[in-house]
Amino acid sequence: MTHIAGIVLSVAIVAAMSTAQAQAEPRLGPPEGQARSSIGPLDFSCGKWIKTSKRTAEHQVLQSWILGFLSGVNFQNLDGDFLQGRDADGLTAWIDNYCRRNPLSATTQAAFELIKELQLGR
Repeated sequence: MTHIAGIVLSVAIVAAMSTAQAQAEPRLGPPEGQARSSIGPLDFSCGKWIKTSKRTAEHQVLQSWILGFLSGVNFQNLDGDFLQGRDADGLTAWIDNYCRRNPLSATTQAAFELIKELQLGR
């Protein structure tokens, strides 16, 4: 009986360590080596994001796409709700700041970087 209890305890410890390691490493995107497609504003650069007035329909559509993309990834996220307690203005401000620093990046890249930050709890 003691031998079986030791085995059960060992399995429980290994499972707990695996879970802790998985929680420490946020997951984003497909498994390594497997590309995924994105349908959206792929040619919309961060430089264009910054130069486009927030009062235009073009900016509103792009902002809605990014927020929808973030929501979709969050919905599929197995590691928790990284959008809990967040709002559209704060998320948009993060994209603004990223795009000011990286004007040649695509807005989709800005969204991926934001997801990484959110998954890390920042």
